[in-house]
Amino acid sequence: MDKARKKAIERCEHWWLADNIVSHPGQIALIKMDFPQVFILIRDYGETMFAGFDDFKDRIAEVNFFNPADREEANIEEILTDAWNFLSLEEEEEERRYGEYEEEDYL
Repeated sequence: MDKARKKAIERCEHWWLADNIVSHPGQIALIKMDFPQVFILIRDYGETMFAGFDDFKDRIAEVNFFNPADREEANIEEILTDAWNFLSLEEEEEERRYGEYEEEDYL
């Protein structure tokens, strides 16, 4: 594993992906549980599939702080970079697991 990937994985340790398909289909939340604690709402998850980081940062991700006072100390660019990397790692892991599942189907 290369250094950049290992660092991204370490930085994503406290991130969670959440959804509520009953009340808010198509929306997801990225939740960061270490300082600063944030809730990033993505109103249209499908839109992230074709977006670059600048679109994600400027118009897709809505950053909300559990403690609004933390916003002053927070580096929003760093938070959004970590969120973007977390989404990428989540997608890679889903593809890896799905690939393993498909291989088992054919055995």
